[in-house]
Formats: sequence, structure tokens, C-alpha cells
Amino acid sequence: MICSKCGANIPDGSAFCTNCGAAIEAAPAQPAQPVQPAQPVYAQPVYSQPATGVQTVTSKSVLVFGILGLAFTCFFYTAFLGIIFSAIALSKAKTFIAQNGSVFGPAKVGRILAKVGLILGIILTALGLILIIVAIAAGASTTYYY
Repeated sequence: MICSKCGANIPDGSAFCTNCGAAIEAAPAQPAQPVQPAQPVYAQPVYSQPATGVQTVTSKSVLVFGILGLAFTCFFYTAFLGIIFSAIALSKAKTFIAQNGSVFGPAKVGRILAKVGLILGIILTALGLILIIVAIAAGASTTYYY
């Protein structure tokens, strides 16, 4: 409690102020509040933005792996690495779509590059295997005359 005369703190239940000695009046009882009927609680829609930190990292990683996939498919001997990087980029693009609902921005470009890299990588790897098989077959059937 607080004394109405001097403003000092008074222990509860005291009849007089310990600082100034003034008589403490009992606080008037407050009238009871009428009980209001309970209002129904309606669920409010929750609107949220995609997490920008996660989105940025994932979209950049899709783009980087898409570029790597396409770059490695440009060289005949590393086309299989292009397939691997392109597959990683497509997997990350799928995660990006699951997080954000659609693909956009750098992730969209990375996804396109990954698809092109995957197709070129498969074609170049198949051509490489065909050339190796032809070279082995040609080398086995060659006869040398001395």
C-alpha cells in the first residue's frame, strides 16, 4: 500500500503510516463487474512471407550447380561430371519449389541450365561410350601384315 499523505510504502494491513503517522483509510470495495457473455474466438488467417535467407541461399545454389553442370558438359571428357552437377541442381530446384511454391529468379535460370546440362551430358557421355566401343572393336579386328 501507499500512504495518501506522504506517498511512502506501507506494509499491508497497517492502520497508520510508518513515515508520517497519518491514519490509513480502508480502500473502498470496488463494485463487481457484470459478467460479459463469452465471445466466440475466430481463427485469423496467417499470412507469411517466404524466409528470405533460406530462399536466397537455395536459389543461388541452384544457379551455381546449374552453371557447373552446363560448363562440365561442354568438355567431352567431363560430361559425366556435368550430369552429376545438373542432377544436384535439379534436386535443389525441387527443394526450392517445395519451400516457396514456385521457381523464380536465379533458381529458375539454374533449373533451365541444369536441364540443358543434363541433356547434353547424357548425349556426350553416350557418344563417348559409342566411340570407345567402336575403337575397341576396330582395334580387335585389325590384322597386320608384315
